[in-house]
Amino acid sequence: MAFTHTNEAKLAQDVESLRIQFPQTKDLYREVCRLMFFRYGMQPTANKLYQLVRKGTMSTPSQAVNSFWAELRSKNRVDIEHAGLPDSLREFAGEALGALWKSALEAARQTYKEKHTAINGLESSNRLELESYKAQVKKLEALNTEQHQELAAIKKQLQENEKRLLIDSQLSVTQKESVKTLQNEKTALEATLKSVNNEFIAEINKLHAALKLSDDRFRKLEAKSFAELDRERQRAIKLELEIAELKKSLLKEHTVTKTQTMKNQKLVNELRENIGLIKGQLKESQRQQLVASNKLKQIERKKPLLK
Repeated sequence: MAFTHTNEAKLAQDVESLRIQFPQTKDLYREVCRLMFFRYGMQPTANKLYQLVRKGTMSTPSQAVNSFWAELRSKNRVDIEHAGLPDSLREFAGEALGALWKSALEAARQTYKEKHTAINGLESSNRLELESYKAQVKKLEALNTEQHQELAAIKKQLQENEKRLLIDSQLSVTQKESVKTLQNEKTALEATLKSVNNEFIAEINKLHAALKLSDDRFRKLEAKSFAELDRERQRAIKLELEIAELKKSLLKEHTVTKTQTMKNQKLVNELRENIGLIKGQLKESQRQQLVASNKLKQIERKKPLLK
């Protein structure tokens, strides 16, 4: 597992705190060894110690590392000194305490690894979130660049219009000067030229004011367009919701209409059957009426004979 820059910075901060608590160089190296091994799970080396502490000669951190490992090995097997205890019991108790020390050390290392894994996971999550923010910033920068390009194109068009207006104004002044040169004397021509020049400057000032006004209007129009665009988006969302509701309503009405149509069709079929039956009965009635009418005529024919 890689040792992150964050842990490097924390280790350096902890070393600075130990520097204040242990002014003696040997004591400081000893505590830094313990800090690296037990808190950060790092194997202390002479080079790493010297980079962190930067005190004494290179032999000092080497001695500190050797002393640390000797101390650690001595703690792995504890000697029990007690009068009256058998040698086998003292050896067993020493080995038991040594095993207990190893178990505690392994548990501390496992806890550190779990915390370190959690920190790495959080760092990866933050890195992904940062990449997402960077992508959003790039999109916004691209949109901003596009808008600036559109604005530059509009400004360029305004400048070209200004140049055309200046050319037209200069052409008009030239034509006026040519006509007045043919009609007036030198002094009158100079006075006219001065007047035209003043008018031209005034027109230029008006043009600059008009351009500034146009730029202000464009900015207001741009802000208004953005606001209208946002309103249209909201309106589009609302219309989509209304369309969805309308589709649901139409589907419901279509289902009801289809059901009613089926009922009406069934009723029409029944009515057709009834009409057919009534027509048959009507024909039978007409036939019986015709028979009765014929009999009546026969009876009426026989009446004179009876008289």
